[in-house]
Amino acid sequence: MPSNSKTHLNRAFDHLENVIYIMAEVMKGRSAEEIKRHLVLDDPFRVSSGEYRRRLASWLIGDYVKGFSPEALRVFARIMTSETIETQTKREILFWKNCERDELVRAITLEQIFPAYHKGAAFLLREDVIDCIVKEKGFTAYMSDKRVTNYLAITSKLGMANANGRNIDLNYFRPNKNSVMAILYFLFNSGLSPSKILHSDDFKYLLLDERDLVSYLVEMNASGIIEFAMAGNIVRLEPKIDFEVLPNALEE
Repeated sequence: MPSNSKTHLNRAFDHLENVIYIMAEVMKGRSAEEIKRHLVLDDPFRVSSGEYRRRLASWLIGDYVKGFSPEALRVFARIMTSETIETQTKREILFWKNCERDELVRAITLEQIFPAYHKGAAFLLREDVIDCIVKEKGFTAYMSDKRVTNYLAITSKLGMANANGRNIDLNYFRPNKNSVMAILYFLFNSGLSPSKILHSDDFKYLLLDERDLVSYLVEMNASGIIEFAMAGNIVRLEPKIDFEVLPNALEE
């Protein structure tokens, strides 16, 4: 049965440092194609196989350079290369983008991790997650197991979920306020309406349900970062700083 899911999880790993390197190249003014060529020809990540270098470059450039508008890319690059913004904040923003761009990462997070976490489960059976991927996404059991391993390599660094024998342990996870603020401002920049932002899946990638999100928004409203108010189905949600100065706000 052919796969019906677009994913890079067969080669994924904790790739924060790689993305930081690429964003430093973005800050130098290099184009996506120039950076991709540099990764393949100059091998800064010390990957022995030329074919693997090409695939790695295609994934990282496709998701984290071409995956943003030019304006959003400049802001993302400044966040990732900042020496002041916390590493955990960078990891959380990166995972949000990973979920947005990768169908399988998104599916595991939204269909497996998120509901189990909010039911209060301490763990998931690895076998059940693999079975779900095989049935719903069309991968073989072997490749599904490999992709779950790679997914957990990312989420263990994040502090969200980690491998424990036949189980996937779910940790208590509360994203940084700055991560939520950054994602919110990227969504503002994308042109989503306040109601769509409030009900979007983007915050579920960091395991926030709507009630959790509202508590963050109330806090940000009190801090003067955003304007937020709700009355029934009417939502007022507006930025109070310019998008281009978001990295400065995250550094404070």
